[in-house]
Amino acid sequence: MMRIPVVVKVGAFAVLVMAGYSGFANSIPQIESKPPQELSLEGGNVTPAQLIKAGEEIFKTKGTCEICHRIGQKGTRAPDLGGIGARAGKTKPGMSAKAYIIESLLQPSAYIVEGYPPIMPAVDKPPIALNRSEVWALTAFLESLGGTVDVTLNDIPASVGAGGGAAAAAEFKIPGDPKGGEAVFQGKGTCIACHKAGKIGASPVGPDLSQIAKIQTPDYIMKKILDPKGSGTVAGFPPGVMPQDFGTRLTSKEYVDLVAFLLTLK
Repeated sequence: MMRIPVVVKVGAFAVLVMAGYSGFANSIPQIESKPPQELSLEGGNVTPAQLIKAGEEIFKTKGTCEICHRIGQKGTRAPDLGGIGARAGKTKPGMSAKAYIIESLLQPSAYIVEGYPPIMPAVDKPPIALNRSEVWALTAFLESLGGTVDVTLNDIPASVGAGGGAAAAAEFKIPGDPKGGEAVFQGKGTCIACHKAGKIGASPVGPDLSQIAKIQTPDYIMKKILDPKGSGTVAGFPPGVMPQDFGTRLTSKEYVDLVAFLLTLK
């Protein structure tokens, strides 16, 4: 009788086992795999909880709100938003909490909280440039802080974000040299004596400018250098400290270079 090599026996056994597993696998009903459905704010396929969660994420990321505001404690540049959902309805007579929050996001200078300067940019314009859905979600999140969430997409003006957030947020270019501006910041401008700018400086005398271009418009930055008093003083910092003579102290090139440098701080 011919003897079958062990290797052949093992191979045959492996084939039988694999065949058995294949037959079992094919007997199981197959379910089509689909990627998870994306959250659609505009389409109405969103629950209040999802809307609030999306708004909280915008508050912490794209909206850059936490750079100035805090929830439950005084902000670095702006008021505490703890309980804003309840307080908002009592701030302006005849205006609901929802209407006040929307106005504060789109027209922040319409009502200025006492003790704070008018430095907040409209959230639907550069540099923040939220679209209509994002403003809707952010409003819902702010309403949820002590109030009732009743905002709908129709409450947000259709004009919000109509120009296209990505296009509106295109990077602003100025014909200056950021490296030269950094030298002005640390030297002739003496900005470093009071401000921090990323890895440069550490003085707490003035506000931290490390993300100034992320939360302020180029127009505000340019005006603040030339007329710091007229642009208001950030809450928590002493007024009148920033020099008023940059318009005459700096040459036009130094000024443009300084602005170009500040616009890189994001």
